[in-house]
Amino acid sequence: MKQLILLLAVVAVLLAGLGYWFFWRGNPESHELSARAVATRGLAEYLAKTQAGHRAMVLSNPYSKRAGAPRDIVATEQAGIRGLRQGFGTGLTLEAVAFPELKAAAQTDPRAVYIDPETTTPLSYLVAEDAFDNLARQYAHCDVVVSLIGLPAKLTRVQCWQTNGPPKFALLLPDLRIIGDREAVKRAVKSGKLAAFVLSKPDAPDSNTPVGRDFAAEFEKRFVLVTAENIDQVTRAYPKLF
Repeated sequence: MKQLILLLAVVAVLLAGLGYWFFWRGNPESHELSARAVATRGLAEYLAKTQAGHRAMVLSNPYSKRAGAPRDIVATEQAGIRGLRQGFGTGLTLEAVAFPELKAAAQTDPRAVYIDPETTTPLSYLVAEDAFDNLARQYAHCDVVVSLIGLPAKLTRVQCWQTNGPPKFALLLPDLRIIGDREAVKRAVKSGKLAAFVLSKPDAPDSNTPVGRDFAAEFEKRFVLVTAENIDQVTRAYPKLF
């Protein structure tokens, strides 16, 4: 009887190990989602320290809230928001997750709108030109805007970006070309309008690499947090990112 119990215990351990291997090590999608949560958590922790006591609005993918939205779109947004909640803690209040309005053509067929094939933020081309301003007015009490979808492609027409003062922006994996050249990005950061943003490191592990439990180590391996304190250093270390 004892031998049977021991055998069953060994089998259970082996099955658990195989389950871990196939689900975590063999599922690149889960690794990508975990890495996204690491990226947003790192961004949020910085904001919680530097913008403590303020309120934040998060701009999320408007397609994710639609009935029948593809599972990967929904999961991607959920992972990003999960990381933000973890990072904000009690330092920064997450006031709202908002969904910018789409251009009329993009509402029915995203392919009907031109999207720069090299952009990291396709929604920059799909959101309505006044979408960010409308939400900034609706949530005027939010001093910080965290965008998981980039900035509108026609940024010169976005009033809440062009004006001095709040809100400040924080960005996840942005297309910096929308802001301008390297010096334009530096000006945006040093002026305080762009509080921080996260970029992928050129030598980051690929999507098949599992994400470890040490958040700080994983963030350091995979991402660069760019702030007013380090932007000069980062642009020298990673000039091709700008």
